[in-house]
Amino acid sequence: MSWMDKMKKASKSVVDAGAKTMLKTDIVFLDREIKTRKQSFGIEIYDLMEDLESNDSLAVAEKEAKIRASFDAARKDIAVIQAKKECKKEEMAVLEAESGAAASDTYDIPPSDGVVVTNDPSQTKV
Repeated sequence: MSWMDKMKKASKSVVDAGAKTMLKTDIVFLDREIKTRKQSFGIEIYDLMEDLESNDSLAVAEKEAKIRASFDAARKDIAVIQAKKECKKEEMAVLEAESGAAASDTYDIPPSDGVVVTNDPSQTKV
C-alpha cells in the first residue's frame, strides 16, 4: 500500500466519520420534530375537545369525525418524519458497512527481526 493510498484511505475515513455524525444529528432533529408534532397534536386535541364539549349543536358522530381528522393528520405527519428517520438510519448502516469492509483491509506489519516483543520474560531471546 503506497503512501498516497494510505492518505486516500485516511481521508475517506474522516469523511465517513463526518457523514455519520451528520446523519446522527439529523436523526436527533427528526426525533425532536416528532416530539414537537405530538405536543402540538395534544394542544390541538385539547382545544378541539374543549370547543366540542361546549358546542351542543353538533352530533356525536360529527365531533368524533373532527377528532379523527385531527388524529389522522398528525399520524400522517409523524409517518413522513419517521420515514425520513428510517432513511437516515439506512444511510448510516451503509456507511458503517463500507467502513467495516475498509477496516478489514489493514495489514499487520511484523517487527524487522520477526520477533514479537512482549512483557513476558520467559519469551525473551538470550
